[in-house]
Amino acid sequence: MNNIHPILFIRNISHSLFIRLIAGFLCIVIILVSLTFYAISISKENVRQEVVKYNTLMLSNARDSYEKHLDLIRKQMVLFFFSEEVQLMAKKTNYVNLSLIQKSITTWTTNPYLFIDNILFYSKRDELVLEKSTSTNADLMFNVFYRSNEYPIEFWRQQFTESDSSRVLPAVNISNYMFRDRPQLLGKFIPIVIKNQENLDFYMVVFLDAAKMYKAFHQGINDFMIYDSAGITIFKSVNEESFNDFKDWQKKGNAFIQDEKYHFQTVGDGTGFTYVDRVPVDQIANQTRLNVTLVVMIVTAITLSVLFSFLFAARINNPLKKVIDSIRQMNDNVPFRSSIKEFNIISDNIQDNQLILKQFSFINRVKAIRNQNPDTLKQEFVNKPFVLILFQIHEMSDVDNVQAALLQNWLYYCKIYIESQIKPAFADSLTFQIERNQILSLVYSEQSAEVLELLVQIKDVFNHDKEHALVTMALTPVYSDLAQLTKAYAEAQELVGERLLSNESQIIQKRITQVAIGFSADQDKAFAIHLKEGNTSQLLELMERVFGKWKGKELPAAAMMRFADSMIGKIRNTMLPNHLDPDRLESILSKAVERIQRCSTVPELERLMLEWVTQTADAVHEKKQEKYPITSMAIDYINEHLAEEIYLDVLADKLKMSSSYLSTYFKAKTGKNIVDYINETRIDKATVLLADNQMKIHAVSKAVGYQNVASFNRMFKKYTGVTPSEYRKRNEMSS
Repeated sequence: MNNIHPILFIRNISHSLFIRLIAGFLCIVIILVSLTFYAISISKENVRQEVVKYNTLMLSNARDSYEKHLDLIRKQMVLFFFSEEVQLMAKKTNYVNLSLIQKSITTWTTNPYLFIDNILFYSKRDELVLEKSTSTNADLMFNVFYRSNEYPIEFWRQQFTESDSSRVLPAVNISNYMFRDRPQLLGKFIPIVIKNQENLDFYMVVFLDAAKMYKAFHQGINDFMIYDSAGITIFKSVNEESFNDFKDWQKKGNAFIQDEKYHFQTVGDGTGFTYVDRVPVDQIANQTRLNVTLVVMIVTAITLSVLFSFLFAARINNPLKKVIDSIRQMNDNVPFRSSIKEFNIISDNIQDNQLILKQFSFINRVKAIRNQNPDTLKQEFVNKPFVLILFQIHEMSDVDNVQAALLQNWLYYCKIYIESQIKPAFADSLTFQIERNQILSLVYSEQSAEVLELLVQIKDVFNHDKEHALVTMALTPVYSDLAQLTKAYAEAQELVGERLLSNESQIIQKRITQVAIGFSADQDKAFAIHLKEGNTSQLLELMERVFGKWKGKELPAAAMMRFADSMIGKIRNTMLPNHLDPDRLESILSKAVERIQRCSTVPELERLMLEWVTQTADAVHEKKQEKYPITSMAIDYINEHLAEEIYLDVLADKLKMSSSYLSTYFKAKTGKNIVDYINETRIDKATVLLADNQMKIHAVSKAVGYQNVASFNRMFKKYTGVTPSEYRKRNEMSS
């Protein structure tokens, strides 16, 4: 039996979290150390090879970039040199032609990707040199404007005797000696000479900016050189240091060490140039050397890793024990607080989950939703008299993704603020955000007056943010039983709909007496007629009369917005399909519903509706003002013969077309059938004549082309909604 105790002790220790953590940390340390030494032993040589490979690759990339660019410049400049304007200059100097060449030079030099600083054309005939900014003689150009010690004017004159068609010259520093005591360095340029073998007395020089090309094509900070096939240095990145003999390098291959420096060289296929990179040997060796410092650091890291393994295992094991004990003893209402940060996070998350479950349970009860999730805890609420406060947030501007996120944050802080104000006064109260723009508070109270007093204070605070959002607070009467929660919520929703159009937050306690808002039957017909005709002034007068009925009355915002919504439908139904172009109408009514919802005051809503009506009427008027010869002639004929019988065949014959084509064309251009237009014109004129009380109705009928009074009465009522006699009586009463 005594022999079993050590076995049980070892078994218990092996199941200990602390021992398993220590074993796990030590295994990780051993594996990492082994991998480190293995990687160092294998990669030491590979690093040196990779460094050499990297430098070779970078040099190859630089070579390809230089080769492609020089080939591009040579081809483009040869085309430019043999262009018509340049060849005319080679034969004869023409100053008009020179300006054209200068414009072309400017085009080439302003392209930043070509790295061309200047292009010169040198004519032996009159010693004329043309460049991007001027034309001058060779002496001034090469001794003053573009002077270099390596290339004096004698060098450039000697080029007339050379037979090469193109030649790349070594890079030199070129300066401007306009002020002899203060010469200005223009830069380090690589000249390219281009000639025509048939005319050696005229050639072209392209100056490439060597510094910009080096910066664009060469990566790294290594010494860089370019040699031509004869070993002449075309370019070198380090001016103050001399380089070894190029011919000795050619015998040593693409990579070699000389004078304590690594040399990498490669030859371009197109130019035959040799490109050389030079790197100090120490720079590569330092990257591959495993020094004593690294060994000491590895040993120290191993020692500290083992020590920290014990410390971390202890710091994890002990708090976990406390977390387990604390969770077992946790109070549901008051979360356990500890000095352990991780445990506090766990405790807070558990508490938050409980609040979420409580919120879900509350929303389910408020909205009478049956819970189908058996895992959701059933929350119990205190059953005593209560009131509901529904906070409805009304956004005041367009909401994009960023503003929506800001609004959601604002709503969160609103909930926190509401809770901070209600909770101290009513300890058992609950506040939840039940919709994106709705916050609901359950307040246990038998007197709504004391709740109202608190809401007045909250309203004053919300008014500070009224330029961003308005808050409508609906306060229900006192309910005696929590079973009435769904009914109370429905009443709160209805009270929210009773808010007024105002630019301040509101408290709603009772419903407003419903008032009819809208057009009368006569106004509705008049609105449609004037809108079809584009009568802006009459429409504005009609709208002002409707708005006048609202003055001094408390009208719910919902009712007024419904009227505005109906205006959208009236305009669409009246205009479509023939009276106005659909695209124009959609432009006028763009985002109409959203704009209605953003209106916070009655004047804003009125201005919005007037804007729609005015723009629509103006668009109709503009369409009617469009002049088409055929429709204009038809309209003139109708107006001149309005009192006579107007036959479509006669009218079509006068216009030299068929009656069917005339009818189709007229409707396409005016949006109206030609017969309807004749009748509307006659009725419009009849309304004017009826204003004269001395003129009999049958006389008015004949004056507008209706020989039968019964037909006149029927047609007049069709277009105006009333008979001629009723129309005359209304005019008399209004006057």
